Amino acid sequence: MAEVEVAGVGQEQGSEDPVLLLRERTGGRRYLAIWIGAPEATALAAAEVAATLPRPLTHRLLLDAVEAFGARLTGVRLTALVDGQFHAELDLATSDGGTRAVSARASDAVTLAVHQGCPIEADEEVLSEAALPATAVATVGGAEDEPDEADPTAATTADVEDEVEQLRRALSEATPDDFRTDSDSGTDPDKE
Repeated sequence: MAEVEVAGVGQEQGSEDPVLLLRERTGGRRYLAIWIGAPEATALAAAEVAATLPRPLTHRLLLDAVEAFGARLTGVRLTALVDGQFHAELDLATSDGGTRAVSARASDAVTLAVHQGCPIEADEEVLSEAALPATAVATVGGAEDEPDEADPTAATTADVEDEVEQLRRALSEATPDDFRTDSDSGTDPDKE
């Protein structure tokens, strides 16, 4: 297992779909790109800035429920890549001193880890199969991430802060209708 961190949430060039970018903390500083939904991107942005909302979003609610039952999230692990989808597990410490692993979507697991402030790890097989080398990831201004620089996070920090600020503005102006999907409205987009 290798520890990874959130490098940012952005969009792939030419696409509107949000992408969660994770970076290996040490070693080759490889990156994992995980495509996520807009609600997950919003929840992740709220967690990154520790936004205080009048009511808890789903991820905070889940952590509160886990704690109400005497358990605690201690870490998350990206365990597999199956048919192009990342699989993850939540590591929970239980009130009886035991541990439990719970299967989760990677985007949810990472968001919970950011909310809780616990480590995120990726299995070496996942990194070997899906990681992008640091030199393949463009950062602010088109510069590439150089692991040997004095501050390897300097370029991506500005990018992350910009994304968080954009998401913060979007959250403050959002209405419940903004989060409705075609299945919520009872329409089938394939039949229109």
